[in-house]
Amino acid sequence: MMTRAATPPILLQLQSSDTTSSQVVCLRSLKNELIGHDQRKETYVIAGVIPVLGQVLASRWPVKPAGTESGSSQTSDDLEACLQAILVVASLAQGGPTFLSPIFASDIIPTLLSIISSPDCPQSFCLPILRLVNTIADRLPLQSQDQWPRDTRLADSIFAPETVGAIRRIIAQAYGNSASQACIELAAALIGKLCTEEVHKTTLAECGVLDALAVKIASFVVAKGFVLPGAEGHLRDPGALGEFPPAAPASARLAPILRAVTVIIEQSKSRAEHFLSSPGVVTVFPRQIHGFGPNDIKRGPWGATYLSGSAVPRNPGVNPVDTLLPSVPITYPKSSSGSTNFPPLGGPGLQRGHSHSFPTPFSLAETSSPEEEENSIVPWLLCILRSEGGMVRLMAARLVTVLFRLGLAKKHRVPMFSYLLVPILIRMLDKDFTVPEEPGPSDDGLLTPTQRLKEEAPAVLANLVMDDQELQKHAVDGHALKRLSQLLKETYNPVAETSRPMWYPEEDGPVRDPESTSADCRLGPPGYSPTLCHVMRYRESILKAVAALVPFKDEYRKLVCEHGVVPYIIDSLKPRPTDAPADAASVPKNTAADGNPTPTLLAACGAARMLTRSVSVLRTSLVDAGVAPPLFILLKHPDLEVQIAATAALCNLALDFSPMKEAIVQAGIIPTLCEHARSSNTKLRIESLWALKHVVFNTANDIKMKVVEDLSPAWIRQIISQDPVSSMAKRGLEEETENTRGITMGRVNSAGEQVDFLNPMEDSNESGGDFRMSDSTPPSKLNLDKFLPDARRRHKLVLHENLKQSTQSRQDDIAVQEQTFDLLRNLLCGNGATEMIDYLFREIGQEELLDALAENLRPRNTIQLPHRRDSSNRIVSVPHEILSAVTAVIIHIAAGLTRHRQVLISHRDLLRSLASYFNHSHRDIRINCVWVVINLVYEDDHNDREECRERAARLKALGVTDRLASLKDDSDLDIKERTKIAISLLNQLGSA
Repeated sequence: MMTRAATPPILLQLQSSDTTSSQVVCLRSLKNELIGHDQRKETYVIAGVIPVLGQVLASRWPVKPAGTESGSSQTSDDLEACLQAILVVASLAQGGPTFLSPIFASDIIPTLLSIISSPDCPQSFCLPILRLVNTIADRLPLQSQDQWPRDTRLADSIFAPETVGAIRRIIAQAYGNSASQACIELAAALIGKLCTEEVHKTTLAECGVLDALAVKIASFVVAKGFVLPGAEGHLRDPGALGEFPPAAPASARLAPILRAVTVIIEQSKSRAEHFLSSPGVVTVFPRQIHGFGPNDIKRGPWGATYLSGSAVPRNPGVNPVDTLLPSVPITYPKSSSGSTNFPPLGGPGLQRGHSHSFPTPFSLAETSSPEEEENSIVPWLLCILRSEGGMVRLMAARLVTVLFRLGLAKKHRVPMFSYLLVPILIRMLDKDFTVPEEPGPSDDGLLTPTQRLKEEAPAVLANLVMDDQELQKHAVDGHALKRLSQLLKETYNPVAETSRPMWYPEEDGPVRDPESTSADCRLGPPGYSPTLCHVMRYRESILKAVAALVPFKDEYRKLVCEHGVVPYIIDSLKPRPTDAPADAASVPKNTAADGNPTPTLLAACGAARMLTRSVSVLRTSLVDAGVAPPLFILLKHPDLEVQIAATAALCNLALDFSPMKEAIVQAGIIPTLCEHARSSNTKLRIESLWALKHVVFNTANDIKMKVVEDLSPAWIRQIISQDPVSSMAKRGLEEETENTRGITMGRVNSAGEQVDFLNPMEDSNESGGDFRMSDSTPPSKLNLDKFLPDARRRHKLVLHENLKQSTQSRQDDIAVQEQTFDLLRNLLCGNGATEMIDYLFREIGQEELLDALAENLRPRNTIQLPHRRDSSNRIVSVPHEILSAVTAVIIHIAAGLTRHRQVLISHRDLLRSLASYFNHSHRDIRINCVWVVINLVYEDDHNDREECRERAARLKALGVTDRLASLKDDSDLDIKERTKIAISLLNQLGSA
């Protein structure tokens, strides 16, 4: 039995110290004892040093404010004891992930965050605390690469309402000495490393951190001389700072600021617009008014602006920053007439409001309307990524890409992105690409700058080219796929770790989990090596780029196969074995047999899904590489996001032409898909139903019945009986009421503050602690309250985020019902369809099924919105996705036996409701209505003639003949031809 080592003498002295000065001496000795000696750190942790350090921090803070009569020397000793304790904890954290568990088990982190959040916290404390927290944040991913989502304990504490104000205060301070500069960059770096949750991003936007970061960006704009000409005339405009922020010093680092802004605004247009409307951005990049000089713009006594009679625009419509960028060739659509050397006469490009200063063939292709004017920060970022290097260049590319994806960098930028941004990102994929060493306070010390840049560059490229075929073409033409394929292969080359594990006199090493010790005295798992984590993140980023380049072009997917990378994508679908020994994690394990962490699995599923869009690739390369078995395994992965991604990839494997469709059935995947279809997670439900509808198409009836049985008829009946319109109307009414009614409505925002959204200006001078700077004496003449979002902007941000969530919920509800109806339609396809109609009538219930179809077709009445001053009504119609899916089910029932058609024609509401959609705006719904008529009146044989005549008479009585007549001149040729057939059949039956 292993016995615990004796307590080290320094720790005994620290525990028995009865004065603060003696504690300081012991802490200094302890710091010197531990620096660079991980084995000693383990000994001290097991001996209980972390609880002692926590006690020192808690007992010596808060200290007496300076200037009080009693003992300034005591205050000095208390500060020094706290500082030395912080440095010792930082030294322990430097030892790696094994020390994070006992630190988190103690109360050290809450104590440190309370210290830094105090208005009395000196800068000499801010810097070491921020360094310590960054050290912990850097090593959190090393704890467990298998964990997803990431460990958010530290982020939850730092971005809590009581702490986020300190982050804002630190970032908002002026660039003064090197210490304040380091604090700003470390605080921004924390956001870049830890802010992954939507709730945290919203909190940082609402509580002013995003605005503080915007002011820092404005400082760099001032320092680099990019302030727009005439901006000085807009300093007093509403929302501006009132004066230009001080220029950032030459030693200040822009990359951490750009990363923090990007992390906060990604995937949220409302947060991005909040950033673009922030006082810092508005001050240096005011909205351009057609290039008029400030003396030409007058302000009337009523407050509105107007142009003087002698006003002449200078460079009308030109963004001055654009003139600093090189001109790029534009590509016109193939349908454009004339030579490519000249733009089409009278084309929309001549109506644009952007620069005509470039030669015509090189000017920008299109523009936005004045109310959608692009912010000048977009061309400024393009200038930065051209003039700077290293991580600044990559972060500028990442931020401008995010703005482009959110629709805030306009489409006319695509040629410029193609010729300027795409080549820069592809260059970063080169094996010989290096970044100069730039040590700074935000460096993690675990990887080189080149490694950090390379693992992020492919993901930025992926986000840029996503859904844009022109950008994808330029990237592929630049040999991006070839380079990415080679890089993906290299991530499977064995990695040699330079460092060796520590030697212990005991065979089993230190005691890591004895039951008799408290959690803050137990060492955590050794974790993964930084090199392995880098390789896994690199692999994930490369897979994202491959997936983003091939969704539309079959030739690109074939190119991936030609580069021989498909087997490596399949290997990336294999998770880490659950029975891997714990001590193996400290050594790089990156081969195919070692598996992949959850983030890499998600990226690999995305790449596999894109490749399965190609029939030829699916039938050859993917079959040979064995794509199906790994996906089958991932369907039962413990992580929900992996299940969703694997199911999405499986959808294409289940298509009727896929050679793997039979394998899905034989592997017993149907019960798993049915179980997932009933999941509480909406995304998993949608993807599972999508896969199931592919599985049942043209398959044997016993398999179809098995699907219905596993889903359960009661569940199907419940889904198809839901009324999406009533829920849409209800939610729409709630939103309308929230936005328009005149009564006070409060809500707690993410900072825990009660906000009156409907009367925001009444609270424009709020004095809550979370929305005021804690510094009593600002370091500059700028009003620091300008760094905070005013009530109106905060009100807009919160409402947009709520609307986004509500809209997504409605879309998800519609998608679930749509996929369920599509599943029913495919159950009724192929041989044995009539048997399946009888089966569904029997299992779901004939009346229940037809009533559900009729209810979804029922025309809706207008809805009077309450609390509106006008008398307008809102028409809430059935979503066209539901109408298309429902009418498709009716088509297949009408294609059944005579008794099935009689059931449809005899229903009290079904066809009457259907008749109102013959002139629907969506083409699919119109042609479906025509097909229903054709199937109902089509004679299978002479025995069916009398029933066909009765059905034709019923349809004429419902006014279907007139509806069909209106479609004879439809713009869609297929509808016109089908309408002729339907009218001919009705006329034949009527004349017989």
